[in-house]
Amino acid sequence: MHQPRKLKAGALLSVVGIATIMALLLGLMLLLLRYNRNETSLLLRKLKLERNLESGTSLLLSQVYAEKTSEEELIDLFKEETDSISLQHYPWGLYEIAIIKSFEGIDTLKKVFLKGNAIQYDKAYALYLKDDDRPLSISGKSVIRGTAYLPPAGIRKAYIEDKAYEGDTTVYGDIKNSEKKLPALNTALIEQIKLLNYDSLKNRSDSVLSFYTLKDSVNRSFYQKPLILSSEDSISLENLSLKGAVVVVSKRVIYLPSSAQIEHAIFIAPKIKIAKDFKGTLQAFAQDSILVEENVELPYPSALGLIERRTENSVQEFTPEIAIHKDAKIHGVVFSVAATSATDFMNRIRMEPGSEIHGEVYADGMLELKGSVFGSVTCQRFVLQTPSSLYDNFLLDAVIDYTKRSRHYLESALLQTAGKGGIVKWLH
Repeated sequence: MHQPRKLKAGALLSVVGIATIMALLLGLMLLLLRYNRNETSLLLRKLKLERNLESGTSLLLSQVYAEKTSEEELIDLFKEETDSISLQHYPWGLYEIAIIKSFEGIDTLKKVFLKGNAIQYDKAYALYLKDDDRPLSISGKSVIRGTAYLPPAGIRKAYIEDKAYEGDTTVYGDIKNSEKKLPALNTALIEQIKLLNYDSLKNRSDSVLSFYTLKDSVNRSFYQKPLILSSEDSISLENLSLKGAVVVVSKRVIYLPSSAQIEHAIFIAPKIKIAKDFKGTLQAFAQDSILVEENVELPYPSALGLIERRTENSVQEFTPEIAIHKDAKIHGVVFSVAATSATDFMNRIRMEPGSEIHGEVYADGMLELKGSVFGSVTCQRFVLQTPSSLYDNFLLDAVIDYTKRSRHYLESALLQTAGKGGIVKWLH
C-alpha cells in the first residue's frame, strides 16, 4: 500500500498566504466597485443638480418670471418631487440680482448673477434727439454713426470756433424723425431707486449700520441680505474696500478717493465725488451732482444717475449736473431724470474732451458732449459752452458711434424698450 503523501508545513503556509492575498484583493475590488458606484451616483446627482440650475437660470431670465415678486419661490421642476429648485431676484440699482439654488436631500448647488436685458436691434439707435422745432448743427471732427432720430428740422453742417465740419456726410446711418418727447423711462425702476435715501432707510432695523461703526473692509455675499451703511454726515472711503452686496447712503456727500476699492456696491447721496485715478465697479445715484474727475475708470457694469427731487415751486440755485472730466472712462449707463417738466432750468450731463462712455447716455435735460459715446445717446437738448459763446443744439468734435459698443453689452432696465433677460455677470 502507498503511504499518503505528507505536505510540508511551508506549503500550507503558502496556501494560506495566497488565500489571504486573494481575499484581500477580492475585498479591495468590492470596495473599489462600491466606491465607483458611489462616485458615479454622486456624479449623476451633481449633473442632475447642474441641469436643474440651468433650468432655473432660464426661468429667471424669462419675461414671465421677471414680472413676479422678489420673494423666494420653491419649484418642483418635473412634478416628481426629485428636482427641486428655489428662485429669487431683487433689484440692484439699474439691474437685478438673480439667485438659483438646486437641491436634493442635503446636496445643494447654487449660483448668483447680475441680470440685464438683451438689446433689441430693431429698436436700437445711436442718437435720439427730442424734437424741439430746431435743427442739430454739427461741426469739426464730430461723428454720428448709426441710426439717428432727429427733429424734422433736420441736421446741418456748421462753421463755429474756426472749425468747419470735416465729415463726408452728417450721419453715417439712417435718419428718422424724433418726437416731442423722449423714449419712456421705466418709472417703477426710478421710484424704486428714489426709495434708497437716508430718510427712508434710517428707521429700518434689518441690515442697517451706521457707517462710522465700520472698522474694516467689507466683502458681502449676494446670497446674504444687502448690508446698508448710512450716515447723516459726509462719508469718505479712504483706504476702504467694499465688495458685493453693500449700499452706502449719506445725507450729504460721498467721497470716493483713488485708494478705495469698490466692486458692485451702490452709493446714494445728494452729492457724490469720484476722485482722480479711482478705479472700481459701482452704481452711484445723486440728487444734486456727481463729479467724475480725471482718469477715473468705471468698468462694466457701472451706472451714474442724477435723479432730481425739486418741485415745481422750488427755487433752484444751481444746475444739477453730472460732470465727467478729461480721460475718464465709464462702461455702462449715465443718465439724468428731471423732477419737473420745466425747461428754464434743466439738469445737465457734461463730458469734457477725452472722456468716454461705453454704453448708454440718457439726458432728461441738457447734454454737453465734448467727448465720445460708444453706444447710444438720448437727450432733450445739446448745449456747447466755449470761451466765446454758448451754442444751443451744436456738436463740436463730439463722437457718437453705436457700432463701437461691445457686442457683449447688455442693457439695464432703464428704458421700457428693454429686451429679454440676459446674464451681465456671474457674481459667485
